[in-house]
Amino acid sequence: MNRRQFFNAAALAGVSVGTLSSISLMADHHEGSHPKLLEWRRWHIGSLEKRGMVDRYLKEAAIPGLNRLGIKPVGVFYPKQDEGVDQDYSIYALVPFPSFEDYYNIRRVMGRDDTFLADASEYLGTPKGDPAFLRMESTLMRPFDGYPDVKKPREGERIFELRVYESHNEAKAALKVEMFNSGEFDIFNNVGLDSVFCGEALSGPGLPNLIYLVGYKDMKERKAAWGRFSKEPDWQVLRKNDRYKDTVSKIHQTFLVPASYSQI
Repeated sequence: MNRRQFFNAAALAGVSVGTLSSISLMADHHEGSHPKLLEWRRWHIGSLEKRGMVDRYLKEAAIPGLNRLGIKPVGVFYPKQDEGVDQDYSIYALVPFPSFEDYYNIRRVMGRDDTFLADASEYLGTPKGDPAFLRMESTLMRPFDGYPDVKKPREGERIFELRVYESHNEAKAALKVEMFNSGEFDIFNNVGLDSVFCGEALSGPGLPNLIYLVGYKDMKERKAAWGRFSKEPDWQVLRKNDRYKDTVSKIHQTFLVPASYSQI
């Protein structure tokens, strides 16, 4: 699709100049406010060369375009690679949207951004037989009431852990969110667990679940922090509360490192 076709498609979808202007003008209003919606996106990529293309798209086009709309900080991460494990060229990104309306309109709005379209031409111009990525996955989340912000970790942290807690039904998932809001965040702070975001998944794989991201200086610090957490008296009281029994059926962990241009 060329730029003129992209504009025409956006116009046919009912996007007016007034709508675009109003969203752009909301940037100052959103600055410093709590995000209302979080997106966690994964690009499945087949090679290091193609990962470089997606990197260029994010660094030079997507993130600057989002920032111009007041959407920040945008985090970008790679899987931490261990010896003896097949190379994973995936890229993960966290995008905090000021409102659901901003998420709903973002593709149309950026489709009318000349600067974005020019900077994204390599990525958007790939042919069907040789795409930049294989597939994308997207999870939308509602930030926890007790942790509404996306927080940049303290300087120097280079390893992140994405933790996904699945529950066997929606009621237990809601209780696990309640458990975090009822004291688990305070325990995290007490033991030095540095959370970036915490969200209740609204869409995506493995529902129902909650997702959060924690930053560490290194794996040694991670081990020490979780060791303190398991022994924390307040955690022992909270975990033995019958109200929160069987709230988690499975935990998934993914270790990540930030891209050089990540804003987190």
